[in-house]
Amino acid sequence: MADFLVLRFSDLPTEPVEWISVDQFGAQQGSIEHGDMQAVAAVAQGKRIIALVPGIDVLRTSVDMPIRNHAKLLQAIPFAMEDQLAGSIEELHFAVGKRNDNDRIPVAVVQHRKMEVWLEQIQTVELDLIGIYTDADALGDMPNTTILLVEAQRATLRHSAGQVASTDVGSINTLIDVWLGSHLRTDEDELPPPINLLIYVTPEYETTLQPVIDRLRSRVETLDIKTLPDGGLPRMAAQSIAAPGINLLQGTYAPRSTLGVYWPFWRVAAALLIGLSITVLGSKILEISSLNRQVAGLDQSIEQAMHYVFPEVREIRDARALFESKLRSLGRVDPAAAGSGFLGTLDHVAGAVSKQSGKAAAIESINYRSGIMELRIVAPDVDSLDKIRESISKDSGLQAEIQSANPDGDKVRGRLQIKPAGA
Repeated sequence: MADFLVLRFSDLPTEPVEWISVDQFGAQQGSIEHGDMQAVAAVAQGKRIIALVPGIDVLRTSVDMPIRNHAKLLQAIPFAMEDQLAGSIEELHFAVGKRNDNDRIPVAVVQHRKMEVWLEQIQTVELDLIGIYTDADALGDMPNTTILLVEAQRATLRHSAGQVASTDVGSINTLIDVWLGSHLRTDEDELPPPINLLIYVTPEYETTLQPVIDRLRSRVETLDIKTLPDGGLPRMAAQSIAAPGINLLQGTYAPRSTLGVYWPFWRVAAALLIGLSITVLGSKILEISSLNRQVAGLDQSIEQAMHYVFPEVREIRDARALFESKLRSLGRVDPAAAGSGFLGTLDHVAGAVSKQSGKAAAIESINYRSGIMELRIVAPDVDSLDKIRESISKDSGLQAEIQSANPDGDKVRGRLQIKPAGA
């Protein structure tokens, strides 16, 4: 899987950008680098780009709206927040995050001109941008904990609810006092919520921040301090892979399909695939047409055979069902007319032939139509042929007659006609 390059913009347009490479788990790959966008492009080949923009430029808040459809939500939020914003909503871009446990929707608001400046810098060097997030979101999100980052002459405070405030390091006491005041305001019947503070600070500001830390220890429930020897970017980069916050690439700025870019490379392959599909489809159509003609020929042959065997049948709709019906009727024995039917007659013939023990008598052919059976039998002599006739007539109630008996070497070939008595 390709690595990521996390790019961070400064809040001052004249300042260079900084970047760091991380793997798919957020582990740092190499050191932090600074430079212009051309320098970024030189090391960004094959990497997916995540851009971090100053949190001071993005308003973070939340709204309570029942709308679940993402597109409709983006359309409705600007009007729902219009009274809370100083500027015109036409000048602002809105992005939303996942609904939280309180069923509120996190919202990020930024000026269009800011988004256009960031995107223009990225697009000029054709980077594979997958997301734009605020650096304040990339500090992380800990329940009921406020995070303070002090670096590069700036202090950034991220409230546990997502709101961000920023000031220069010299005004950090004012920022802390405003934050503490917002926590102490509560209903008369309720105790103020516990205050938990996590401070990230770079080494050059540890001494400057110490008086602030001493003043806070007695006013907060918990206070943790972590030193960032390389600045905030390594932590932000890792957090951007795990849980980066609200992606500003939504609505108007949502990524568009890249199919048009790659189409020239795939055009020949697509044409060959279409040609192959047409060839396969055409051969299948020809094969199906040939099979249909064969089926039609078989149906015609079956119908002719059925008319020959059963001439009394005028219309054949289902040859299989008709044939099975005829077979069942041939095999049914009527107690009042023993021996009737093809199978009954054949049973008596077989019994009569088998009685000629020691004498090789055999049936050569059978023809059965309209209740009359004609047999061609090879017998040792005329006497054996007559005994077969006599046995059929005696045991079955059928009428058996010898139609012909012709010598054939040391045997006799005879023709017997068997029909119901009195027919």
